[in-house]
Amino acid sequence: MRHGRILPSSPSSSAEPLSRFRHSIDKKAGAGGRVGYAKSALASRTTATDADADQPSTTTRLVSLFSRLCTPFRRSPTFNGDLQHVKSLLYNKEYLAAFGTDTHAGERWREVYVARWTPARAVVYQRILDECAIAEALQWVEPASHRVLSEEEELERERERARRRRQARKEGKAVDELDAADEDGGAKGPQGDVPEELDVVMIGAGAGSEVVALGAVLGAAKEATSGDASALGEGPAAKPFRRPRVKAHAADQGSWMTLLGKMEGELRDEWPALEGDEATGGGFSVDFVRGDVLAAAPQSSPSVDAAPAPAPAPADALGLPFSSPSLRLITICFTITELLLQSRVSTLRLLSSISHSAPRGALLLIVESASLALIPLGKEGRTYPLGHLLDHALAGAQGDGAWETLRSEDARWYRMPEGADDVYNAGGQGALVKLENSRVVIRLYSKK
Repeated sequence: MRHGRILPSSPSSSAEPLSRFRHSIDKKAGAGGRVGYAKSALASRTTATDADADQPSTTTRLVSLFSRLCTPFRRSPTFNGDLQHVKSLLYNKEYLAAFGTDTHAGERWREVYVARWTPARAVVYQRILDECAIAEALQWVEPASHRVLSEEEELERERERARRRRQARKEGKAVDELDAADEDGGAKGPQGDVPEELDVVMIGAGAGSEVVALGAVLGAAKEATSGDASALGEGPAAKPFRRPRVKAHAADQGSWMTLLGKMEGELRDEWPALEGDEATGGGFSVDFVRGDVLAAAPQSSPSVDAAPAPAPAPADALGLPFSSPSLRLITICFTITELLLQSRVSTLRLLSSISHSAPRGALLLIVESASLALIPLGKEGRTYPLGHLLDHALAGAQGDGAWETLRSEDARWYRMPEGADDVYNAGGQGALVKLENSRVVIRLYSKK
């Protein structure tokens, strides 16, 4: 994992309208997707959590979680000195020294890094995961077929059916089969019945931002839908709905196990629903995998435009489940630029091998600081936009690659909510930390 610098710039954004899993994403981010969940599921979740004036928002709870975790770090008399030391190591790109030193001082440096940069990034990732309907993709939001629909949800469902019928007629498909699928398929995700367990692989996630963000999104989703179910009662239309267990595999070269364990404990305290239960399933756990995902990648250098041939995933040696049918999501957050600068060839081979191994329907989410989104290529020092490089490598120059692009933004601003600094620095003791806004590149892909 790499420290991404955040530099101000004029905001601009773009999103690509897409097809099926589009509706959940459209509702929140104006972008498309393909996980096949209705707008109404996401709308009802928003109403039951962030829009409830009597309850703290998911973001507020997330910042409060980090306040509890990091206040002891900020109150350390060595905090400011350690922070300057960490900044120096990061400036000189000595990442293993900053994050992989297995000493008491090394643990302090990791604590300082988490206290300074992880909370703001977790807020950004939580919002992105929410906008991308990741709780729906991981089948933690109850499908409409399992509960009594509101009048608005019924109307939206009928509009969607009508749209699909029109599209089927244009394509010469049987409308009767489509209607039958609507009747039977509501309780199923993109790959069939709800599985017992789903895997998420998070590359460069040692500092925990995306891990905690995912836990917050899932915890809030389960709380919201559980509340809806309680309000509806146990009528004849109710059907049992069990969520899969979600196991997040956080891979990083640094020595992050202790801090990730503390974050997992804070998540369970804040969202007890992450424990799972017999009636509704669920359960969220974190598995830290220490190692270099590029270590086994060949170092021979093809031409700049040459596509690397598929190879066994170098991360397989780390035990990451890239080829597992239960893999549903891969994230590479604030890490892809550093991997490309470390070795463009090895990074492209890693992406190629993931493309070769990942099951159909798996999602790949890549987020990077927009200030680091120009990648130098070749001996002449030319730079290439990160988003274009990713699209070429993953979706193909003509859209003929292994992945379909569901969301594409090259300069999206995420600003901290008003009062976030006060919540994080609650108590007024210790070093004060400002939670910074971020301008990011976002790509969300679905494996074809």
